[in-house]
Amino acid sequence: MRGPRDLFRCDGCGHLLREVGEGPRGARGHPWGGSLGFDGVRLALTMRRLDRLFLRGGPAPSVLDIGFGSGALLRRLMDRGCAVAGVEKGMLGVAVDPVVRERARLFWGGIEDAAIPEGAFDLVLGIHLIEHVDDVRAFARACFRALRPGGRLYVLTPSADSAGLALFGGAWWNLEDPSHVRFFSAASVRRLLESEGFLRVRTASPAWDSVMVEVNSLWRWLGVGSGQHGVLSRGWVRALDLAALPCAMVARMLYRRLASSLEVIAEKGGGP
Repeated sequence: MRGPRDLFRCDGCGHLLREVGEGPRGARGHPWGGSLGFDGVRLALTMRRLDRLFLRGGPAPSVLDIGFGSGALLRRLMDRGCAVAGVEKGMLGVAVDPVVRERARLFWGGIEDAAIPEGAFDLVLGIHLIEHVDDVRAFARACFRALRPGGRLYVLTPSADSAGLALFGGAWWNLEDPSHVRFFSAASVRRLLESEGFLRVRTASPAWDSVMVEVNSLWRWLGVGSGQHGVLSRGWVRALDLAALPCAMVARMLYRRLASSLEVIAEKGGGP
C-alpha cells in the first residue's frame, strides 16, 4: 500500500519501506537535523531508562553501542563501570569523545561487516539506528552473534504504529531525515528478531522518547521547510519547541498512540 511521501506499508505486519531514490521528497539536505541541547536531554532520558532496565542491582554489563556517534552514551556507560565497545559508520562526521576514543574498543563501518568478537557482550544497543539500515536481517544476525547466551538487545526506533504519521502525513518529522529508509511496527520487528533466533521479544511505545516529534511535525505542516539541516536549524523553532513541551507531553498522555518511538528488548537464548 502506498502512503505519504513514497512510503509503502506491508498489509500483513505494518512495516513501512521508503522509496528513497536520489533523495526523498520533503527531506532535509543532510542527515543531521537535531539540536545538541535537545539531544542531551534525550540522551539523559535514554540513560535513565537503561539504568532502570539493565544497570541496577547487578554487575555492570559489557555493552556494544551500534552507531555511537560522538560517544556520549558510551562515556556515560563507562562512568557506570561498564566495559564498552562501539561500531560507527561516521555518517555525521562528528568528533568522538577523546576518553571514549582512548579507552573504548571502537570499530568503524557497519556491524554487518565489522570484526565484532562473537559472544562478547551482555547488552547490544541500537538507539535510533535500525531505521537507517538496508539489510536488517544481516543487522539482526550480527547483533545476535555479538551477544553472549542470555544477553539482550535494546532498540529504540521511530514507530510505524505511531498515530502521528496518519495525523501529519508527509509532514511527520521522522520523514525529514533523508537517511530514514524504513519504519518498524511492533509486529514487523518481532517477526524479524524471532526469525534470527531472538527470544522473548518485548515492545513498548515510550512517551518519553523524541517528545518534540509532534511539534516539529506541525512546523513542517505549516510550511517552515526543511533546508540543509531541517526545522531545528532555526533558533525561534527551538525556543517555541521548549514553550510547547508541556502541551506535547499532555497530548501524549491523553492519546498514547501519538508516541513516535518503538522500544524493543529481545534476548539471546541459552543463558543461565
